[in-house]
Amino acid sequence: MTLRPHDLRPRTLYPSAWLLGEGMHPRDLASEELTRAIPGYVMRTDAPADLRSIAEVVQRRLRPGAVISHETAAEIFRFPLPKDLTREGGAPIRCRVTAGGKRTAGRLLVVHVRAAAPTIRFHGLTISHPVIALQEIAGSLSHPDLVACVDAVAADRHGAAVPVSLQQIRKSVAPLKGRGADALRSAVADARERVWSPMETKVRLMILARGYPEPVPNLEFIDPATGIVYYVDLAYPQWKIAIEYDGQGHWDDKQQWEKDLHKNEVLHDQAWKVLRIAIADYMEPETFFQRLDAAIAEREQTRPDRARPRSPVRTGPVASFTSSVQAAGDRRARPQAGVMSQDIGDSSPSGHR
Repeated sequence: MTLRPHDLRPRTLYPSAWLLGEGMHPRDLASEELTRAIPGYVMRTDAPADLRSIAEVVQRRLRPGAVISHETAAEIFRFPLPKDLTREGGAPIRCRVTAGGKRTAGRLLVVHVRAAAPTIRFHGLTISHPVIALQEIAGSLSHPDLVACVDAVAADRHGAAVPVSLQQIRKSVAPLKGRGADALRSAVADARERVWSPMETKVRLMILARGYPEPVPNLEFIDPATGIVYYVDLAYPQWKIAIEYDGQGHWDDKQQWEKDLHKNEVLHDQAWKVLRIAIADYMEPETFFQRLDAAIAEREQTRPDRARPRSPVRTGPVASFTSSVQAAGDRRARPQAGVMSQDIGDSSPSGHR
């Protein structure tokens, strides 16, 4: 009986040699119905294996003892990578071995050789510690993209799968040497803990680069009428200016769209000025900055003391305009990877959005 591609289980890797031995015709093996995932292994094109499963086969069968690293580790940790550095964008699987191991650089698999570096166990994989993964990808990212990845790791919610506090990250990056260390330290200096999306990072950095005071990320406030908790992406509470990023999801998700409408109503009721910014404004920001200048000028004219606030504005949780801020202890905590000087062992931390 001839084995055909549609006979294979979905989301499963198969050794090419085994398929030929089981009767699959070489023409079927080379057809568009199957995709080469890594050297010597294929999967159904219409139901590909996930990245973690592919990495597991690399670690167990192709390169036993290798550590999953670089962009592959970053994607498994859910860092906000540019598409071209992801599996979907065509990036190869990357792993590392210590000195004496064999380096390879193929289209599907890249094996790096470097000195031993901290690892953790995560969903059955031995994988670079999140801080080491940040260093490994630092040379492939722009400064804003790298800061966005650090922000994701340090986020108290909606961030990377394995969070590490910003304080721990700072402690861990201080002694790092080698490629990517300086770029990572620079990114960590610009990172903040309370940032929940990469565009929040990029808009904040864009604003700072123009010399404005630092806005507060994700300012929490409560609707006094309903008790519903809302968050302002970036806020200037001293001017009552809210900056909200509108991504595609805000339009595609009806529930999110309705929540944004309600949030706008509450902000306007409390005399806040809401500036909305989309990707087009980020790419061509002059109009946005004109609106921001006008909003600041208007608020400066109406402030009773007319005193310009100190710069930069304090980041982190601050009192909302309703004076009803949830205690920090009420926020859902996620397990964190320890500082790299600690033994991570075989723990398998997992984060939840």
